[in-house]
Amino acid sequence: MGIQIIATLISLFVLARAFQKFRTKAIKFQIFFMWALFWVVVITLVWQPSITDRIAGLLRVGRGADVISYLSLILIFYLIFKIFIKLERIDQDLTSLVRGMAIIEKEHKDHIK
Repeated sequence: MGIQIIATLISLFVLARAFQKFRTKAIKFQIFFMWALFWVVVITLVWQPSITDRIAGLLRVGRGADVISYLSLILIFYLIFKIFIKLERIDQDLTSLVRGMAIIEKEHKDHIK
């Protein structure tokens, strides 16, 4: 029962933070909705672990906890991949911006001479 309460409190805290970020327009509704759905599912699965056991049976995995572990790893690696792609795009955009600024600065200096 203790882990259920702890997991619920953490989930509610993160959910409240996500809502706060949505209210201040720091995140879009779609992002807030995705995270809200995720944390509601976490709370549901913490209080109804038999759901994961049924999913494990359907997927022919030993236990519900194993299903959660496998799906969590898949989700984490997917999110890392998305972050990596986004960082690469930011790096490319920053490089283009710096090059453009350097060209403008050089033209400006050449124009002043």
